[in-house]
Amino acid sequence: MKLFIICTLFLFYSCSPTVQQTTLKTQITTVDQYFVTKEEIRIKDLDKIIILLDENPTSKKIFYDEFSNSDIMGEINKEINFYYSTEELPLEKINNTVIIGPTTSDELILLKKHLGTNNLILSLTNDLSLKNQFSDDQIIFLGMSPFFHIDKLENILSESTTIAVLYKQNYYGVRLTNYLKESYNGKYIKSSPYSDNSIDINFAIQELGNLIQYDNIILIDDTISYKNVLTNLASQNSVYQYNKTYLIDNFAEQRKSISSFYNQVQRANLLNVDLSLHKVPHREFFYRASINMAIAIAHEIIQTNNFTKIVLTEELGYLEVKDSAINYPIIFK
Repeated sequence: MKLFIICTLFLFYSCSPTVQQTTLKTQITTVDQYFVTKEEIRIKDLDKIIILLDENPTSKKIFYDEFSNSDIMGEINKEINFYYSTEELPLEKINNTVIIGPTTSDELILLKKHLGTNNLILSLTNDLSLKNQFSDDQIIFLGMSPFFHIDKLENILSESTTIAVLYKQNYYGVRLTNYLKESYNGKYIKSSPYSDNSIDINFAIQELGNLIQYDNIILIDDTISYKNVLTNLASQNSVYQYNKTYLIDNFAEQRKSISSFYNQVQRANLLNVDLSLHKVPHREFFYRASINMAIAIAHEIIQTNNFTKIVLTEELGYLEVKDSAINYPIIFK
């Protein structure tokens, strides 16, 4: 179908979504100063699309690359409105709309006050800590979240009784450590933070006591400092087994750059995808994947008046929407 493009302060594209008829269930809860309506989405009534990005030139370019190269969007003959901040959104409440974005957690929080009824947010953020601020079928988190890595450890950690956590003392480390403790409440978990300082790393390990008492060690670090931690673990009097150590680094660097010295550590990878073959940074890879999933979901809703909660991706294959998020095929090896 014909795709209309209008260029103004924001861009307009055409597009029309629809949704499956369900019984409306409404329950009001308070989050911050805004009311969040808990309701089941009526897919057949979704008839507008908003894309909410940010002014970051890199992420904006990546989005437009994927959007303009998508054959799917050319089949849609409805209006798509582009905005670059929640401040640009219309004053009236948003109703019956598929929202692709935003790309940051701060903007997702601010988006809540603009929501009316019957909206589906295809969020490009990865902060699953915001999930409980929306109803289960009101939002889908498409970004690769480090929380997924912890969730994928469930089978392993469920058999553990004592867990040690070493984490980088930054926002990433603190947030994931808290999430891990909440997820495995009732187990004995001792955590110890560290900075980039080698003395601090050594002290953090000593704080855990005798490492042999722990069934597993979880190392949470999105910087290259984790290498110094592993070196220190290997130099302790009681050397801890690397194959019982799980590294959660959110794909901080290319896998081909990892020395064989660390290859026994259990590290998050993707099933059936060789990360070492990718030339672009992995975070860009996942961002592009999340954009294409958002476009595919919007297309299915608009063209079929339905959403199967299964999305096809070029490199990752068929992925399921589970618990308001994409179930990425993460494995530890």
